Amino acid sequence: MPPTESAAAPPAPGDPAAPPSFTYVAGRVDQGIRRELNRRLRPHGLSVPELTVLSVLARRTGLSNAQLARRSMVTPQSMNQVLGSLEQRGLVERTSDPDHGRVRRTVLTREGAAVLDRAQESVDDLEDEILGDLSPAQRALVLESLVHCMEKLSELSRDR
Repeated sequence: MPPTESAAAPPAPGDPAAPPSFTYVAGRVDQGIRRELNRRLRPHGLSVPELTVLSVLARRTGLSNAQLARRSMVTPQSMNQVLGSLEQRGLVERTSDPDHGRVRRTVLTREGAAVLDRAQESVDDLEDEILGDLSPAQRALVLESLVHCMEKLSELSRDR
C-alpha cells in the first residue's frame, strides 16, 4: 500500500521546512534571556551571575563557594569574583565553616535581600513578557518541561 500524504516522512535536517532542533532553540532562548536580564539588571547594579547567587542564597543559605558555583553554572574561580563583589557591597557575608577551615559559608544580608526583591520585579516582568501569550496550563507545562531537562542534565553530569 503506498504511503499517504499524512504518513509522509518528516522534513530532513537542513530542509527549510524542518523545525529547529531543541538544542538550537534552547541556546537561543538562553542567549536572549541573558542579554535581556543583563539590560534589566543594570539599574539594580547586578549581573546575571550575581542575581543567581542572591536567588540561590534566598532559598538555601550557608552554601560554600563550590556549591554556589555549581548552582550558578560558573567556575569556582568566577564564583570567587562574584562573591567578592557581592561581599564588598554588603549584599552577602562569608564566614569560615567551623568544621572545615578552608570552606567559607555564604549568607544573604538584609541589604542583599532588599536588592534581590527589587531586581526580582524586573525578572518577573521579563517572564510575563516572554510567556504572556500562554495560558496558565501552558506556562506550567513549559516550566515542568524545562525542570525535567535541567534534572536530566544534572544526572548526566553526575554520571561522568
